[in-house]
Amino acid sequence: MAVAAAAIRGAANIYAVGSRKDCADLALEYGATHIVNYRNGDIVEQIMKLNGGPVDKIVIAGGDVDTFDQAIRMLKPGGKIGNVNYLGVGDFVKIPRVEWGAGMGHKHIVGGLMPGGRLRSEKLARLITSGRIHPEKMITHVFYGWEGVDKALMLMKDKPADLIKPLVIFDK
Repeated sequence: MAVAAAAIRGAANIYAVGSRKDCADLALEYGATHIVNYRNGDIVEQIMKLNGGPVDKIVIAGGDVDTFDQAIRMLKPGGKIGNVNYLGVGDFVKIPRVEWGAGMGHKHIVGGLMPGGRLRSEKLARLITSGRIHPEKMITHVFYGWEGVDKALMLMKDKPADLIKPLVIFDK
């Protein structure tokens, strides 16, 4: 959905990072202009080469605590990093001092869960009902009831090749 959001907001080039074919194919369908596979080398080098230099904005939607290091190194001064990734392990998030401009590079980092509220929810619902975004394309596994929660969480942990997102449906 980060790719779809970037496309809706008018990003010229959208670099989606990943190695799983199903995710890459969907990212292209949502509007990614390039797929960068971290198994093919350093993603900073790959993206900087494709872009001809640093990028304006970055959304971190996966990875680990080292992902911030990569993001800072490929971000333009005055750029923004939005983190929607849960960092479940590691004691520190690494931010390289020089590439951050020693704190003076105006490189902004924001993060957190999506802010809620009626207006935001209504806007997202309109994007779906108008056909501008299609979140249902991400659902690759469906489970029912509380017994499905553990199965869905294990899929997210194990990340099989055919997984994009699991869905757990509660009837009552």
